[in-house]
Amino acid sequence: MNTPLEELIPFLGAWGLYGLIGAGLLGFSIFFTVYYSDRQDREPFAMLVTVLSLTLCLTTVALFPVDIFMVSRIMNPTTGLRYEWATDAAIAEMQQSVQVTYAVAYGLIAMFCFFWIPLAYFYFEELADEGQTTFQRLWSSFKYTLFFILIAAILLLTGLLMKPKGGSENGDDKGVGAGAFSPELDWLEDLLGKIGGMEPLAFVAGVLALAGMTVLVFYTAPGLSLLPFHLLAGAKSLPAGVEELEAQLDFNRARQSTILNRYPMTPGGGGQRQQLSDRNRHLISELAQEELLLENRLRLVLRVRNSCWHQCLCIIRPFQILLGLAGSILTVLLVGSIAITSVGQLDRDLCGAPCGFIFGRDLPNPLNMVLVRLSPYFPADYAVIVMIILYMFWATTKGIISLGIRFLWVHLYKFKRAATQPQGLLAATMLWMLSLAALSYTLTMAVAPEYSMFGSQKYCNNTIPIGGSLDCSTTPTLIIRCHVGAPSDLCTPTITSKTVLQVLSASPILGVAFHFAQWAFLAFFFLAFLYNFVYGCWYGFGEDPLGAGGDGDDDEMDLEDNEARGLLSGGLNSEDARRRVRRRELMTPRVGNREHAAGRSSEQGGSPVYGYGLGHGSPQGGGKGRVWGQGPPPTYGAAIRNTGGVVHSG
Repeated sequence: MNTPLEELIPFLGAWGLYGLIGAGLLGFSIFFTVYYSDRQDREPFAMLVTVLSLTLCLTTVALFPVDIFMVSRIMNPTTGLRYEWATDAAIAEMQQSVQVTYAVAYGLIAMFCFFWIPLAYFYFEELADEGQTTFQRLWSSFKYTLFFILIAAILLLTGLLMKPKGGSENGDDKGVGAGAFSPELDWLEDLLGKIGGMEPLAFVAGVLALAGMTVLVFYTAPGLSLLPFHLLAGAKSLPAGVEELEAQLDFNRARQSTILNRYPMTPGGGGQRQQLSDRNRHLISELAQEELLLENRLRLVLRVRNSCWHQCLCIIRPFQILLGLAGSILTVLLVGSIAITSVGQLDRDLCGAPCGFIFGRDLPNPLNMVLVRLSPYFPADYAVIVMIILYMFWATTKGIISLGIRFLWVHLYKFKRAATQPQGLLAATMLWMLSLAALSYTLTMAVAPEYSMFGSQKYCNNTIPIGGSLDCSTTPTLIIRCHVGAPSDLCTPTITSKTVLQVLSASPILGVAFHFAQWAFLAFFFLAFLYNFVYGCWYGFGEDPLGAGGDGDDDEMDLEDNEARGLLSGGLNSEDARRRVRRRELMTPRVGNREHAAGRSSEQGGSPVYGYGLGHGSPQGGGKGRVWGQGPPPTYGAAIRNTGGVVHSG
């Protein structure tokens, strides 16, 4: 490419800035993964796959403004013509670097979605089997992953066989949407004729993006409506939470005392009470578990209230309000732009559903206008695009935290700070990758279609050249923005828009699905906004500092307590509990206590009580238990004190 050095410097600067952004996104992915991963279940393989997956999908979407910058530098805004160096060969060579980068990126995304993430997920599941070697676990995980590999192969083969719909060879049939739509279709056919080699991969990317639209609908839309509320309202007051917890704890202990006072001590001493009825024994067991959870939550509230972060909230709060205002404005712009574009695509004068809603009426789009105005001042538009990407990622994360990771109505995993299991982290990573793949379509076809396709390009619309030269330097009013149907020898579309148009023209059904998914996104956003508004008016708009934004130890303690209660009652049936117990080496069985507990339980007609030395106290006081982290071990408190040292199984 015989391009002058002074013209190459901006392109090299754009790639250099992209490299810096990529390095920053890698650091963000590492911090994000460590921030949300379970402190006691940080499996290295799962964390590595999570970090690489997040970095890959974020950097792929961040390539979008670089693509736009490349085509924006082709046209001379003063003449409406291409620069002298911008020949067809030079432009093709320049865009080839972007196309190759996209091909590698989407190939890696498909590889992570269909191979590495499922492999890491099933490998962690195999850790529950103690009798397997590392190679056996990998082989078992690979056998489960073969199902996803088969799906990827089918999609690649389908994309290889599909061809864009265009005119026939004899020219009598223009294909889909002939007649009034022929100018647009002729332009599209001419455009797609210049693309080659990416059909299978583009189709796979389109299917992944369509799956990602479900993530945008069910997670991003609710998160987008909830995030500004939480930023503007801040966290709820902790002191009120302390008073409420103390009142609940006092009431719980009073109920236990009332029930136990009905059963006097047995004659002859020994500190034993008379046998409780089955109903009261179950009630005492439930109250003891509730007391344990309340004690843990109260400790957490006091720890959060005395933390440095809570003390600095008064300083951070003004910036949080500003961020909430900016988020509210960005949310309105995003939703408004998607709604306006979706309405424009319904114009019956254009080729709608038969063409996959590729074309739409040019309606004023606020976010598109902002980006077009900023595009000549690179990297201002780059900063706005990266901000939109990270904001959508943040909204998706907020939706995942609020709703949890679900399949239909089945709740699979919680997503909490410092308490997310590796399986939940990998599942959330898959959701993020799919949502960011769908974001490429949303940015290109809904949020900013004109900016996404041509950037800031303007061309000379002088159909009668003066003096034999097509030049609008003396008539600037004839210089207009590039649009669909503009001369292809002047206006150059981006690689991103070419790829999206290629997928939609080859399979219009995908375009129809994308279009109605945008309407579903808007519907879910407004429903979630209405629900969050009513809920906030009733219960307060603030975020629970012990829920989504809490320390995470409350959920971790609750989970460990549930596992401990399962061990104490002989119920080690949870595969995840067995894995966690094995990984943290919690099981230290004491045969003597087990036999004693089993014998006593059979006499009482209950399930055997197994003593595993978990620090909850044991019948007859055997064993010292284990150390729980850095803090004191959780105990059943009044449950053991009030029953005189005897724990009855429920």
